[in-house]
Amino acid sequence: MRGTVQIACLGRMNKCSGSVPRLRTFLLASVFLVTPASFSNVVAQSLPSELKISKPDEDTRMLVEADQMVYDYDRERVSALGNVQIYYGVYALQADKVVYDQKSARLVAEGNVRITEPSGNVITANYIDITDDFRTGFVRSLRVQTPDKARIAADRAEKQDDDITVFDKAVYTTCEPCRENPKKSPLWQIKASRIIYNTKDKMVYYKAAKLEFLGVPLLYTPYFAHPDPSRKRSSGFLTPNVGYDSTLGYHASAPYFWALSDSYDVTFSPTYYSKQGLLASTTWRHHLGTGLYNVRLSGIYQNDPDAFSGASGDQEYRGAIDSAGEFNLSKQWKFGWDVSIMSDKRFERDYDLIDDDEDKRSTIYLVGQGERNYFDARANYYNIMTDSLSQSDQAIIHPSIDYSAYAKSPILGGEGRLKVNSTSITRDSTSSTTVGGVTRTDGVQGTYNRTSVEASWKRKIIAPGGQVITPFSSLRGDAYWMPSKSGAPAALVDEDFAFRGIPTVGLDYRLPILATSGTTSHIFEPIAQIIVRPNEAKIGEVPNDDAQSLVFDDSILFDPDKFSGYDRVEGGTRANIGFQYRMQMASGWSVNALGGRSFQLAGRNSFATEDLTSTGLDSGLDTKVSDYVGRVGISSNKGFSAIARGRLDSNNAELKYAAVEASLSNDRYTGSLSYSFTDKRPSAGVTTVRQQITASASAKFADYWSLEGSSQYDIIERGLISGSLGLKYDDECFGISLKYSHERDIYTDSDSEQSIKLQVDFKSLGGGTASHSFDD
Repeated sequence: MRGTVQIACLGRMNKCSGSVPRLRTFLLASVFLVTPASFSNVVAQSLPSELKISKPDEDTRMLVEADQMVYDYDRERVSALGNVQIYYGVYALQADKVVYDQKSARLVAEGNVRITEPSGNVITANYIDITDDFRTGFVRSLRVQTPDKARIAADRAEKQDDDITVFDKAVYTTCEPCRENPKKSPLWQIKASRIIYNTKDKMVYYKAAKLEFLGVPLLYTPYFAHPDPSRKRSSGFLTPNVGYDSTLGYHASAPYFWALSDSYDVTFSPTYYSKQGLLASTTWRHHLGTGLYNVRLSGIYQNDPDAFSGASGDQEYRGAIDSAGEFNLSKQWKFGWDVSIMSDKRFERDYDLIDDDEDKRSTIYLVGQGERNYFDARANYYNIMTDSLSQSDQAIIHPSIDYSAYAKSPILGGEGRLKVNSTSITRDSTSSTTVGGVTRTDGVQGTYNRTSVEASWKRKIIAPGGQVITPFSSLRGDAYWMPSKSGAPAALVDEDFAFRGIPTVGLDYRLPILATSGTTSHIFEPIAQIIVRPNEAKIGEVPNDDAQSLVFDDSILFDPDKFSGYDRVEGGTRANIGFQYRMQMASGWSVNALGGRSFQLAGRNSFATEDLTSTGLDSGLDTKVSDYVGRVGISSNKGFSAIARGRLDSNNAELKYAAVEASLSNDRYTGSLSYSFTDKRPSAGVTTVRQQITASASAKFADYWSLEGSSQYDIIERGLISGSLGLKYDDECFGISLKYSHERDIYTDSDSEQSIKLQVDFKSLGGGTASHSFDD
């Protein structure tokens, strides 16, 4: 044909051949490197000089691959036919046919067209008319898929430049097409007369849009915009919330997020309550080079304070200031805070501004972490959020400092360690409780300072026969400064200064014996430990704030000091004896067990001597020969595990404490079941037996569907402490959940609180929450 060169490539081989009238025969590879100005540069590199076309100046080169190339010099067109693949920079285009028109500088791709853009977006269409630099173009029957699985389909589209594509009669969704019926409507979609997608700003804009769910129109809006899923921060409305509370009434909230810059933003969260009025809440967040901080201001003028009659919320103005932040001062040091100032105890709990029912701790801290040392200094203030408790009974810690360091080099072949704790506490009034005729002084009025320093050493020695011998020693001193003891118990020492010191020497002996039976291994290990030290000094004569909790079980059997804090320290000579067993099977199943008891050999038993908090009394350690403690655990290494631990009376083997827990987890089911039992402890003021069962489970019973529930039941009181049941659907583009919860404090017999919460999430668009709370 006159003026036309046609070159047929043999499959995907690297050689093509053809002939042209009045031109010499030549060979062309099926892979061509060309500049973006035109496909004609392929000809410029291969044809005689009289037919060469001027080469552009651009340096970026294009790779073209096709089964057949056709060059029409009269009309200045180049056609690539069959399995066409074009690579230009970070762009890639695939099609059955691509025609380049040099006069208009446009590419026309037809048949199974697929373009991958630099952003990761994938465009598919039957026909694309696009410029040769991929900037602008016209598209028919187009589909776009972003890296985050957002999908846009349109009958017609025009790519105006690198960043903006305009879609006419378009649909947006994040749902995957139905595999069995791709033409079926997705779970949800937005149909619009026009969709404008800006890949630079990562925003999607709509004109005349309607939201459809299961093919049914739910909402129409003349204008709508939202960020695409890859954009993490964008100004706009967040998930709205609606609900009902018996005290507050109906309420609705529509938070607005304002991204002022890449480093700071503001969230406005006004909530209107039909019975109480408008709650204003604003959160400021600021990300600096070394850290992030936020400040939240919340407040309301209550229309009906009498709804909180008899409680701390019975006032017109209520509010709070919350702030949290953390900054890295260096690789080893960080500084942070989490503080709250509230108008009354229950403001944040009444208006659901906190996530849990615990009292809130305000803290300021400085933490340092080195290779062999650690430093932590923090000041704490406990915001009591329950009307039944007094704020004046709570301690202000200003501050508590912990330092720990390990020696760089071995000391006498062993490990040396230094521990320091310094704590300063102020309490406005003495906190005490009386149960069963026993009075506990949980906190002492006044200001108290204690500094504890402990130097310790231990060395592990492997002796002949596999014996493991670990000698250890420590020297500890505690200095108390108590300048203010107004209203303090008479038992406290009269001096402003008090000191106690206690040296400790001990030996831990273990003899692990390995036995095998087929593919199963067994380890039998007797353990003996002896600790020698003088009696504990000043029991009950100094405050006890951090060592009030003591549960004697297998986990602390071989601890040299079984008290939980610094204000108490174990004294006297004691021996701890036990036996440990471990089994491992080739199938993955394993068993571990431990049992033992403790013996007070000489000196005064710290656990039998009453202090201000009665810590240690009836603990099972307060007799010369302790109760028996033990545990048995089993694991399948495939999702199932169970453990049981308990304490038996040393005289009659009566159960004093027990905790059993089992859990199961696989791809479709998870569950746990636990039981706890605590016997009476009259000497410590515990006059009732407590038994509780806690259970939780979740099951995926169908694709994307799951059911979950939990409950906590008191066997003695025969009452439900808490319970919840939830149904959830969650797929790649949509989520919905419905949850019912019920809570009651059976020990104070207060009214129970029930709530129902519905949450809906259209992935990449947003969602909403509706809740209903009511009391019995």
